[in-house]
Amino acid sequence: MPYALHWEPLGVYKKFSGVVTGSELVQSVVDVASHVKFPSLTYEVSDYLSAVETVFSQDALNEVRAVRIGSFQTNPKIKVAIITLDPQIQQRIYSTIAARLTLHQTRVFSATADADAWLGRVVAHAVTHALP
Repeated sequence: MPYALHWEPLGVYKKFSGVVTGSELVQSVVDVASHVKFPSLTYEVSDYLSAVETVFSQDALNEVRAVRIGSFQTNPKIKVAIITLDPQIQQRIYSTIAARLTLHQTRVFSATADADAWLGRVVAHAVTHALP
């Protein structure tokens, strides 16, 4: 599967890898929007840093918008951060934002730390203690 969902206390982290198709993108959005935790989430991260290619048709992008419209009714406060170095994804998102086709607050980042700061996302890191 080219994406994995990591549920966190306040949000969800979607990690994409390999070749990501439009149907997989749509399914990831549906998986999040239909989850029982969705109404209480404050953020959604879509991390494309490990994706080698994205193949999104206009029909798939229209489906994503339709799901997003419905999900806005359930949770209008969620912020969406997209992390990518891919200029095609960046341009697609910038165009969508400029055309006012996004209802949720959406921003594009090239680094995870910048997205985390905007979202107020705190990632817990495992701490190991040496035994005496």
